[in-house]
Amino acid sequence: MAAASVKKTTKNAKSKRKTNLLKLYSAMNKLILDAVDKEIVKRCKILIDTAEEDITKTLLDKILKNNDALDMSLVDEAFVPYVKHYIFMLKRGKRA
Repeated sequence: MAAASVKKTTKNAKSKRKTNLLKLYSAMNKLILDAVDKEIVKRCKILIDTAEEDITKTLLDKILKNNDALDMSLVDEAFVPYVKHYIFMLKRGKRA
């Protein structure tokens, strides 16, 4: 019986798909240029997998499209360094 309850918990954890965070991860993954970027994106993915909630679609749009006017207080504290690195990678790509 205990195995059935463990299975049920695992299914519930998998059903919570963090679509917006995974879109951010995908966008970051496309901008990787070196080993440092790769490591940061890998750690971001680990954090996404352990996060309990997704970010909102509105916040994702602000991060991806209008990041110059982004208020970092809207971003969950755990994701702030990754969002800042994403913005850095975007700006670096524009310079090159």
